[in-house]
Order: sequence, then structure tokens, then C-alpha cells
Amino acid sequence: MKTKNLFCLALALWFPSLLIGKGIPDAQAQTGTENVTPYDYGAVGDGVADDSNAIQSALGTRKVVSLPFGTFRTTKTLSVPGGGGLSGPATIVPDFDLLPPDQPSTYASAIVVSGDNALLEGFKIKKEFADGSYANGIVGDHVRNLIVRDVEISGYSARYGIHLVECENFEISGCYIHDFLMDAAADMIADSPAGIRITRSHKGIVSGNRVFNIEVGPNGLESISPLRPSYGPQGYQSDHMTITQCSGVTIEGNICRTSGEGIDMLLSTSCVLSKNIITNIWFQGFKMLGVSYCTVNGNFFSDCYQGVGLAYHPVVEQEASGNAVNANIMRDMGSPGSFGIPGTSRVSFGGAHGIDIHDRDLTRYNTVTDNIVADTQTFKTTESAVRNGGGETNVLQHNLFSVDLTLE
Repeated sequence: MKTKNLFCLALALWFPSLLIGKGIPDAQAQTGTENVTPYDYGAVGDGVADDSNAIQSALGTRKVVSLPFGTFRTTKTLSVPGGGGLSGPATIVPDFDLLPPDQPSTYASAIVVSGDNALLEGFKIKKEFADGSYANGIVGDHVRNLIVRDVEISGYSARYGIHLVECENFEISGCYIHDFLMDAAADMIADSPAGIRITRSHKGIVSGNRVFNIEVGPNGLESISPLRPSYGPQGYQSDHMTITQCSGVTIEGNICRTSGEGIDMLLSTSCVLSKNIITNIWFQGFKMLGVSYCTVNGNFFSDCYQGVGLAYHPVVEQEASGNAVNANIMRDMGSPGSFGIPGTSRVSFGGAHGIDIHDRDLTRYNTVTDNIVADTQTFKTTESAVRNGGGETNVLQHNLFSVDLTLE
């Protein structure tokens, strides 16, 4: 009963502030929309006519273009200049693709932001699905002060809903990214499909987003990369979010459900992950490979193989050190989830632990305290709260593990 009360108290304290985000002051200079629409430049907005040129002409004014209603079919990438943007609530339907054996390209995208101080908000990107497509939804490349807010993106395959590359002072908030599928033999080794990917970027916030069903089908699970056949089957290579080689990024109050991994923090440093809900994950809720000086606090994980994984990155020889993993709640690690396969039967790595610290002497000086790990299943799959394979330099204190907890 004491264990149950602790668990419920932690949930009660945690949930009320789940979706409270913090803006980025510099980025907030973007305000509202200008009085220009694609209809001023001949757009039809019926989902049949090609409205690419009309939208691009409107964007050429360097204003925030209003998409007040309609469905805009596009056949080429829309380029958003500095100071410009798009504001919904209309729908954009990208009707073009980049398919294997062509090489992946960042610019095979519905929208590319090409200048600073841009705003994208309130519209939908509804991709015409093509299995194995290398197309992206939104790409920001070397942009300062970019806001992507309340955008819905669906229907992508082998790449990303939103991809920021070497951006600074950005916000991705309130977006709904859902229903991606990878079930073909496209390359997923170097760049796994993801709802949101942020690469070598700094000083940003990713908050209050919903990222659902970034999935790999049975053929994709067993497929061989056409570019790296020696790798063998690619497995469940997909992420809700990939945050790679970034610093100073806050990831807060997001809800992620059903994917290969929840949030992959590859080689990132000095980031904060707080108040996120991560459920139904093939492998790890947070994957922290070669990650340092990050704070993981107050998150909720359910039905993952592992909640948080800390490990050394052997290719670039980067330790996972100096991280704080505190006050998280983890339920039913290793459960079958919607996959129908217990975690230990789908992944051969470390075991079904709440937190897995891998690689002795190379995953050091991490603090893991006050986490709650509970197995509420009739058939128990969770092995422990924490597996400390990293040695005595890691501090583990006050972590609660319960296998007799039931929720009534």
C-alpha cells in the first residue's frame, strides 16, 4: 500500500504541469500574419490544381503568408525566405517524391526555410504516402529564430516530419506529427525515420508536441539497406525524435506513442528532458548514446523495453557521462505493448530495466536518483529499476522498484 501511494502521489504531482512550455524570447519577435495570401497570386486551393507557383510568389513578398482556407496541392519545394512564413489553417498536399535508388536529400521537402526570423504555424502538411520515400515535411537549414508552431504533419515514410540542421534559437511547439510508415528496403541506418529530427543545433525548445505512430512495418523490420547491405536486417529503426549533436535544447511536455525509440539524444550535451510521456516503444524511451551533462527529470515511461539507456559511443569514442536521471516514473518495462512481443524477445541488449547504464569505465559520473519503476502486469517482464554496468563512479540512490504494485 505504501508503494502504491508513492506511485500515485508522484503521478498526481507530475501531470498538472505536463504541457506547460516556455517560449524563446528572441524567437518571439515573430508576430501574426501579413495580409497576403496565395489567392492573390492565382492559387485555386481545391487540392487538384498545382498551387506551387502561387504560394512561392506570395512568399517572395518576404511576409508571413496567410493560408486562410483550402487545400493547396504542390509539386515542388516551397522556399520560405528570411522574415517570411506561412500561417494556416489550410492544408498543403505535397505531390512529389524522392524514392530509392535515388540518394536521400535534405531538400526533398514540402517546405524549406532559407532565412532567419521565420514563422510556420497553424497549417497541415498531408503527404501523399509513398513507401520508402526520402521526402521531408519541413526543413530549416542554418536558420536563426525559427518558430514552428501548431503544425500537423502526416503520411511520411523514410525521413522526417520536421528537420532542423545547424539552427539556433528555435521553437517547435504544439505540433501533431503522426502516422509515418517505413515498410520498404530504403536505407535507415545512417538516418532513421523520425517525427522530429534536430541536428547540430543549439538553444532551442521542443515542447507540447504530440508524435504518434512513427512505425516500421514487417518488411521494413527485415529489410536490407540498399546502400549498406553488409549491415543485414535493419530492425525497428525509427524515432519519435532524434536530437543529435545538439546543445542547450529543452525537450519538455511532449507525448510520444509507438515507435522504435522515443527520443534519441545521440552525442548531445547540456540538454534538458522534462515532463515527457513516452509509451509503447520497441527499444528505449530515451536513448543516450555518447551523451553528456544532460538532465532527465520528471518523465513518464510505459511499455518500453527500457526507459533510459546510457552507453558509450564506440565509433566516435564518446562517453555517456555527467548526466542526471532523477524522479522519473517507469511502468511495465519489457512489456509486449502493441507489438505483441515481449521486449526481451525483440531486443537482445542489457535486459528490461528501467534505466540501463552500459559499458563499464566508459559510462561514468552519472547520478540516478529517486526514480520509480513498477511492473503492474500479471505476467512480469521488468527485471530491475537500474542496471549499473558502468561501475562505481555512478551514483545510484533512492530508486524504487516494485513488482507487486497494482492499479485499481
